Formats: sequence, structure tokens, C-alpha cells
Amino acid sequence: MPPPCAMETCKCKSRVLCHCCNKNLCSDHLKEHDDLINSQVNSLVDEINTLDNQLSVLNVDEVIGKCRHDCHMVLDRFYEENCQELQQCCIQQVNHKRKKIHQLKLKINELIQEQEVTNDDIFH
Repeated sequence: MPPPCAMETCKCKSRVLCHCCNKNLCSDHLKEHDDLINSQVNSLVDEINTLDNQLSVLNVDEVIGKCRHDCHMVLDRFYEENCQELQQCCIQQVNHKRKKIHQLKLKINELIQEQEVTNDDIFH
């Protein structure tokens, strides 16, 4: 005697075993089950076709160009965010060097005025 249909509410005896899900089904539920599987397969085929179409129109040069543009934007943003800090650092360095040069000028002028310049004074 065949087992009952795997659908809970069905009282019919099964007529086939579905090899996809290993369920015993009556002929009515086999049709529903088959329609459901076909619907899922058709949906999957549609998704695959959509992906295939997207890949067929994919322009690799355009993708690489966009990536390049995006990278330049990141670098530009980084530059803008850090430019002021870098400028300030450079200005401080220049001012420090100018101060040292000014001190050296004063010292040399003082030594020239005294006319007692020695090699030690100049090189130290």
C-alpha cells in the first residue's frame, strides 16, 4: 500500500516520490509542487539572465576609470584636510630658521664692530 501524500491536509495516497525533495505526493500535489519548483527555477533563470546582461554591458575601462577618479578624490580630500596643518608646520620651520639666521647676523655684526673676529667665532 502506498504511503499517504506528504501534504499535511491531504488524505490521498501518494502516487510518486519527488526526487528533488524526497517527498511522497499525490498527483494533485505533485502538480502544485512541480509548478512551485518551476516558478523558483524561472525566477533563478531571470536573475541569471539579469546578471549575464549586466556583465555583457560592463565596461572595464569605465570601472577602472571610476576607481581612479574615486582614488583621486580621496587623495584630494586628504590633501585638503591636512594642507593647513602642513603649511603651519612649514611656516614654523621657516620662522625658526629665520630666527637662527637673524641671531647669526647680529652676532657677526657685533663681532665686526668689535673687530675681534676669530675662526672660532665664525665656525661655532
